[in-house]
Amino acid sequence: MVRYGFIHSKEDIKFLVLFAMDLLPFPVSFSTVVDLTTWCDEGFGYFELSEAFYEMLPTGHIAEHKEDGEPKYSITDKGREAIRVFEKQLPYPVREAAQRSALRVVRQIRRDAAIHTSVVERAPDDLTVRMEMEQVFAIEMNVVSHAQASMLEHTFKANAEAVYHTLLAAMTADYGNEKEEEDT
Repeated sequence: MVRYGFIHSKEDIKFLVLFAMDLLPFPVSFSTVVDLTTWCDEGFGYFELSEAFYEMLPTGHIAEHKEDGEPKYSITDKGREAIRVFEKQLPYPVREAAQRSALRVVRQIRRDAAIHTSVVERAPDDLTVRMEMEQVFAIEMNVVSHAQASMLEHTFKANAEAVYHTLLAAMTADYGNEKEEEDT
């Protein structure tokens, strides 16, 4: 299969990974590294990326941390030093794409970290779902089954901003004028 892009060698992939990880303010999962870097260039695939990435752990360019039992990875000082020396070997369009991708990933991680849901079972067939977007709004809804609670949690996590805007529009609508129009 012919691959188009600027990145083809294992060393180039390593430089891209280090460059992209240097843009992140916190450790991330390997799947996040995949998401971060595969948007930048089409010259390599998952297996080449995985091989290059995991070779940088024993060399000390990337460090592994355990958070909630899940491995997270961050660039080390040795990795930062390497990327400062070899950064210009990455083509400018790839560096620019990595910067955009890092911004997208950081925004998504921060957004996801600010959205919380929980379910409290009050009695059989009486559950309360709390959905919160930190420092923006929270709402609690009663439901009658775990399936409904799960559906609300999933929908809220995927669409918290839209839910907020819908609630805001509903809460700021001029219902007084609508009621007067209905009466006439």
